Amino acid sequence: MPPSATSDSPASFPTGRTLYLILAGLLAAAFAARLGVRIALGEASFWTQGYTSFYRLAERIAATGAFCDGDRCPRPPLYPGFLALTALIAKNYLLIVVPQALIGAGTALMAFLIGREMFGARAGLIACAIAAFYPYYVFHDTALQDTTFTTFTLALSVWLTLRADRRGRTADWLLAGLALGATLLTRASLAPAVALVVIWIAVAGATPVARDRLRGALTATLTCFALLSPWLATTALHTGKAALSTDVGYELWAGNNPDTFSRFPAESIDASTAVARARFTPEEREALRASPTNPRAADGWYGARARDYIVSHPLEFARNAARKIAIAFSWRITPHRTGVAQWAYAASYLPVALLGIAGMTLAWRRKATWLVTALFIAFVGVAAVFSAQTSHRVHLDVYWMVFAAFAIVTAAKRLSGSAPPTLRR
Repeated sequence: MPPSATSDSPASFPTGRTLYLILAGLLAAAFAARLGVRIALGEASFWTQGYTSFYRLAERIAATGAFCDGDRCPRPPLYPGFLALTALIAKNYLLIVVPQALIGAGTALMAFLIGREMFGARAGLIACAIAAFYPYYVFHDTALQDTTFTTFTLALSVWLTLRADRRGRTADWLLAGLALGATLLTRASLAPAVALVVIWIAVAGATPVARDRLRGALTATLTCFALLSPWLATTALHTGKAALSTDVGYELWAGNNPDTFSRFPAESIDASTAVARARFTPEEREALRASPTNPRAADGWYGARARDYIVSHPLEFARNAARKIAIAFSWRITPHRTGVAQWAYAASYLPVALLGIAGMTLAWRRKATWLVTALFIAFVGVAAVFSAQTSHRVHLDVYWMVFAAFAIVTAAKRLSGSAPPTLRR
């Protein structure tokens, strides 16, 4: 059923112009909240509490025009490229904060569009309102990190995929493929999620004809790769191998060594890796120095150590994997915080997660629910093998907001004696 054919009663729910005025008000409030909080926190907080490595990379890109440093291409180019554009103008934090606040409001818009696509405009507006004022998003959407871009591009991919699946038009699959490519150009760890989206298109799409589903999957995949190809060509030129990132081996080692939990999750995983590096034996230091003098070879050295550790400690790897997943979905923010920050996070995250799970349970037979479930499965797999903290997981919270909105609408209709809302997807 298309979004325009709503099951919301015109007598009790705004439609047409009124609906879009409410939506515009929510989006404006989302933007104002994000920008206002960041201005209140101040410029010093912005430069000291974010991932400063992003901006150092951006300054180097602005100075040299190169996204890779010799044989090392550590991060996909979308977010560093955005920062580099701001660095070319001036080191003014508002040049970063204002666009990111707009993108954060865009995530709230995606919550509405996905909710409307799946469950109707009422659920979409509720999901939008939750996303607009979700404390973690309000405080972190304007931080010096790629989470805002990641959350928005993946949500855009989901909405465009659902819309293309309903319409079945080639142009819509092209747009979905572009969004999937933009997601991978933002964060390499989302590659499993993008792969599962493509599999969902081919296997579980709404189109009953298998040939049409395969055509949609192929169109989206080819478009995705077309967008990725300049970056893949760049990494191949610099490293000899096409890749989204050249730091996979190091990240694998960071999540799989005897000191992974020495500081993590109370502190970031970087604090634990500092401990692990400090404990290298003289022989290990010499072996690292003796490896070929390029970062890609060093990354391979770290990756080999991680694989050796996993193979020689299979039970510990399994226990640690379960622990890493629990940390990623914990009610405690990671790295740990105290006071208002922690309680604000818990008070908002727990209801969204619990209601979201309830909504997913209510709609578990729907194919769109399978798509969202695939995103969670992909993240769990990455978290188990590598590691994850709160900022790595929050791109999934927007989907819990959509399902939480559906659960709220369903409960309200049942309490009022009305028929439950029609499931659209």
